Amino acid sequence: MGNRADRRASAKIAKQAVKRAKTPVEGAILRAAGAFAGEGAAGLLAPHLSDPDFDAAWTRLAEDLHDILEEHYPDFLLQAFVEAGMGALRFGRADIGAGDRGTRLFLCPLVGARDRVAAFAASPDDIGALALSLRQSGIVDEAGACYVLPHPVDLSQLSPADATPGRVRAIHDILARRLAADLSGTQAAEGVEDERADIAALLPAAKASSRETALCALIGIELLSAEASSGRDLSEEALDAEDMAAEAAEASWYDSYAADLAGLSLGAPLDWPSCTAALAVEGLRLEMDAARSRRGLAEGRADTIHCAPSADGDRLVVSAVYGTEALGPFSVPAEFVWFDADAFFDRLEASTETLLEHEDEGAVIAPLLGAG
Repeated sequence: MGNRADRRASAKIAKQAVKRAKTPVEGAILRAAGAFAGEGAAGLLAPHLSDPDFDAAWTRLAEDLHDILEEHYPDFLLQAFVEAGMGALRFGRADIGAGDRGTRLFLCPLVGARDRVAAFAASPDDIGALALSLRQSGIVDEAGACYVLPHPVDLSQLSPADATPGRVRAIHDILARRLAADLSGTQAAEGVEDERADIAALLPAAKASSRETALCALIGIELLSAEASSGRDLSEEALDAEDMAAEAAEASWYDSYAADLAGLSLGAPLDWPSCTAALAVEGLRLEMDAARSRRGLAEGRADTIHCAPSADGDRLVVSAVYGTEALGPFSVPAEFVWFDADAFFDRLEASTETLLEHEDEGAVIAPLLGAG
């Protein structure tokens, strides 16, 4: 990452910072940051994410991390969340084998009327059918296992400022215990209500919203296949083949299951940052669709979407142009945008013929004033 001089400078800053580390977890985070800045090395945070001091240590080290990583800090934060959602289980079972297998936390974006979402999430039959559909379609390992918690989590609760990497790892561990019990055929130590309460205690309360449509996620965990758990290095051709297989599985799942859910839009499993991006874009899309409908414009995606950071940097400001009509302004909290910026802007770009990113919100407002 970066040129050789930049990598050497980052390594030097990291080495000096490690010497000042006051706790083992501080040292581990700084070494991981140095390795990430130098060579893009990943996986070094994983052994330390369950440390109760991890989140506090990350906060204490914020200045050092920005000095080490510079423009790569958002990528390192994203990597921390990805690693927070990964783990391992040791078990033995005749039908799927024995040994260590990887686990992965996932979130399914769920959008719909609030009462419809609540009814779906509260139904053991519906949640069981969802988990089964993920296995049958091959989205998760068909010979493995997955568990979905019957409890919707609001978009406002997914903020990286509140749902920190250490808390995400704690949520993974709660669900991993349930998965382990299911795999061994034993009674889980905690009931579903206890799991809900434990996870609710780790997340902020959902923010009140006047929006009739709920933007939320269902949290689950999957047991990875033996191949995915092996840590093997794959060729570029093999990775491309895996991506194609995953796309085919998702299309099959949508056609055979998700498309038939009346009154709901349910997305395939994503990691925490990607799900946050998906829901944030969906919120914008709903606002744009409502404005388009009020104006009496025909259905369809926008011809052009303009976006730019607000003057204070707290929000991304958006306007949408349909033919000769400009609608907006709309906005979304910046923390949801930059959490996984690639995922956010890829989805926003798919909502329009042309996406124009500006540095100043004046360029977003101009079409609304007839100047664009």
